[in-house]
Amino acid sequence: MYWVALVLQVLLGLAFLAAGFSKVTHNKQMVENFQNHYHYPLWFMVLTGVLEIVAALGLIVGIWVPVLATLGAALLVCIMLGAVLTHVRLKDAISGIAPAAVLLILAVALLAIHHPLA
Repeated sequence: MYWVALVLQVLLGLAFLAAGFSKVTHNKQMVENFQNHYHYPLWFMVLTGVLEIVAALGLIVGIWVPVLATLGAALLVCIMLGAVLTHVRLKDAISGIAPAAVLLILAVALLAIHHPLA
């Protein structure tokens, strides 16, 4: 199970570092999505990006400090639950919901692996 957790931590960590960076740097596509599709203000996009970066760093540093991986995974579960609910609220097609749902499932799996009660 160690290798599964390690691979998930690295992949999710890198993915969310990139996603968070694109939000905090006001990537044109992200701005378009947050303002015109999701109808969220730009400050919420930046906050989401910062939280994604914090969670990603928690996963990566969590390789050596496991409690940070648990906290990072828990934060990603919250972020991705919000993302899935946003897509559902907007009645997006399954193809729009699926990426967020897959990332939510992976974050839940990682949290289950790392949680001390697992």
